[in-house]
Amino acid sequence: MEETITARRFIATLGMDIPRHWLPGNEVVSSLLNAYTILVPANEAFYIRTLNGCLPRIPDGALRARCEAFLRQEAQHGVAHKRYWANLDAQGYAYRGVERVVERCVFRVMDRLAPLWLRVSLVSCVEHINAYLGYEFLSQSILADADPRLRDLMEWHFAEEIEHRAVAFDLLQAVSPCYPVRMLGAAMTATLFHLLLTGLAGWLLAQDRLLWRRATRTQLISHLGAGHEMGRRSFEHLRDYLAPRFDPYCLPGADALAAAVLTRLGAEHSPSVVPMAPRN
Repeated sequence: MEETITARRFIATLGMDIPRHWLPGNEVVSSLLNAYTILVPANEAFYIRTLNGCLPRIPDGALRARCEAFLRQEAQHGVAHKRYWANLDAQGYAYRGVERVVERCVFRVMDRLAPLWLRVSLVSCVEHINAYLGYEFLSQSILADADPRLRDLMEWHFAEEIEHRAVAFDLLQAVSPCYPVRMLGAAMTATLFHLLLTGLAGWLLAQDRLLWRRATRTQLISHLGAGHEMGRRSFEHLRDYLAPRFDPYCLPGADALAAAVLTRLGAEHSPSVVPMAPRN
C-alpha cells in the first residue's frame, strides 16, 4: 500500500480571542497541545534537515517523491503552528526561552553529533508517535468541544500525520533496516518526546497556577486512564512499532478518519486548508 500525500496550507484566521484553555473543562489537554504547538516548528525543521540529507542517497524514485511531498507537508505544519505563538504571547506565557534551548541543545546537537542513520531512526519513531496521537485524538473525537479554530489546526495536522505515516519508516528501511537501529531510535525518541511534552505542559500549567490543583490531577488521570486511555494506548502503539514486522498501516480505519477531516476542512464554502500547487 502506498499513500497519496498532498501538501496543503492552513489558511484559517486564528484571531486573538482564543481562550487560554481552548478545550473547555480540560486545561491539561489544552496545555499538552499548546506544548505540542511550541515544539512543532523545531521538530519539523529537524525532520526537514534529516530528510534533505537523505534525498541524494535514495535511488528509489517513488520513495524520493514521497519524501519530497512529506517535506512540503511538514514545512507547512511548522508555519501554521508558529502563527499560534502570537496568541500564546498575548496570553502572557513565557516559553520562547525554553523553545530556543530545546532547539539548540536537542535538535542542533543531534544534527552535529548523531549519524544520519540514527537521525532517520529518530524521525521514524516520532512520526509513528505523531500518527498514533492523531489517530487517537480523531477516533475518540477528543477535540469535539474545542475552540473551532484550534480544533481545525490540530485536526488538520493530525490528519496529515496519518496520511504520511509510512514515509519515514520506509526511508529508515532503505537507509538502515537493521532492527537494533530502530530499537535505539525508539528508546531515545519515546523518552525525549514525552519528557519534553509533559515538562513544557507542566510549565504552562504552573504559569496558570493550576499545576498542583486537584482538578488538574483528575484531568490527567482521566486523559491517561479511563477517560482517553492514552497511557495504555500509547504503550500498545509503541509496542507495535517495536514488533520486528511492524506495519505503519496498522491503524484500523485511520485513512478514513484523516480523509473525513481533510474533506471537512477543505469545504468550498469556507475552507480552512487549501491544497498547494504541485511542484514541477
